[in-house]
Amino acid sequence: MLLTASFMAFATFVSKALGLVRDSLMGSYFGMGIEADAFMAASKLPTTLFDMVIGGVISASFIPIFNDIFTKDGRKKAETFANKFITMIIMVTLIIATLGIIFADPLVSFMAPNFSGETHNLAVSLTSVMFPMIIFTGIAFAFVGILQSYGEYNIPAIISLVSNIAIIAYFLIFGKAFGVMGLAVTMVIAWSLQVIVQIPSLTKLKFRYKPDLRLRDKDIKSAILLAIPMLISTWIQPLYTIVNARFASHINGAYSALEYANRLYLIMTGVFSFVVTNLIFPKLAKANAGDDTEEAKTLIATSLKAIIMVIAPLMAGIIILSGPITNIIYRHGALAEDSDIVASTLACYAAGMIFLAINEVLSKTFFSMKQSVTPMVTSIISMVFNVVLVLSINGLIKNDIVKLTGGLALAAAAGSFVNATLNGFMLIKRNPSLLSKSDIKTIFKSLISAAVMAAAVKVIYNTAGGGNTLISSIVTC
Repeated sequence: MLLTASFMAFATFVSKALGLVRDSLMGSYFGMGIEADAFMAASKLPTTLFDMVIGGVISASFIPIFNDIFTKDGRKKAETFANKFITMIIMVTLIIATLGIIFADPLVSFMAPNFSGETHNLAVSLTSVMFPMIIFTGIAFAFVGILQSYGEYNIPAIISLVSNIAIIAYFLIFGKAFGVMGLAVTMVIAWSLQVIVQIPSLTKLKFRYKPDLRLRDKDIKSAILLAIPMLISTWIQPLYTIVNARFASHINGAYSALEYANRLYLIMTGVFSFVVTNLIFPKLAKANAGDDTEEAKTLIATSLKAIIMVIAPLMAGIIILSGPITNIIYRHGALAEDSDIVASTLACYAAGMIFLAINEVLSKTFFSMKQSVTPMVTSIISMVFNVVLVLSINGLIKNDIVKLTGGLALAAAAGSFVNATLNGFMLIKRNPSLLSKSDIKTIFKSLISAAVMAAAVKVIYNTAGGGNTLISSIVTC
């Protein structure tokens, strides 16, 4: 397990590092202009719709049910369910992609109602090109679920690496020659590679996908019923994106500034939280399927301690050093003059980093227990809280891009805090002995250590003449 975790961490780190290179090239070539705003909105539409309509079904309901069938009825019945499930995913994503292309214009209008005519028209064209990504996304996620259920974590860990390499190669070979339209086509190809790269491992495990239209099946029905509240509970991040996009679209460049900062934020958060949640989720599902409550409790406590131990100092460091971090990634090319806007936005997003990571573990814990109603309710509450904050911010800040993007990012961070707090309370209420005194002591020590490190870094950075301090970042928010 240690070797697997180490490889996943390394592969995830390399993938995220390449993601930074990809976004750096994007910023260098397109900055925060019309093309960047249009591309960011267009690329978000298919992925956001995927997350809201079907993403939770694959990531949260497939693995528990597949493992439950495998444990109780054997491999053959589990793979029969997998074939039906993948067939359903392909059919649904084909429908979504077709509707997305047909209704690209109103979808862009909804996502970014204040785009100028030129930006809007370009976003519509790009949306039509990129919507087929959703099909490959669905298949890739389903394949990941199968591989992880069989204990194969290495290949799923590198699929993002493969797609990032494809996009970077496009930039290095063609640069800006084909504009954002060429980049949009490359994005679709890159997502198809995430499917292709998993096929050899599936073949090695002797899994063969065979289309199966017998969808009136009790297990498929169970997956759908389980997925409905799961889908709602996973809407929080996509809805944050939609809410922020709508309010940011009336200032030229604000949408792309938010997106550059959010991508950097999610990349840094995901390096470790991705490894932990994707490693423990299948194991949690198996432990709960076999009624091994002690094993499940150990996995949850260990994951929370590991997440806090790593993310707490990372969060503090990013808030204090958001300026130099952003300068390294974005302060060149077309984005050089605007990188400070991205930096202040990143500092505000980072305020919610530890809560986002903790919530990933807590949500997956509920999903592994097939208890999806609780995270659904808590996510609805946190989304309402976020929307109220955003409406308040928009009423106070209308034309200042720095304050607007920082305020929207801080609202998202506050929503993550509310969501994680509610999920943590409900999980502990359900299992009061989840964390031992030793676990709580370890978590407390990690937080104290992160605070001491943050204070030291702040003093050193200020002494060295750094201008983007923790205090200035919070004031900007």
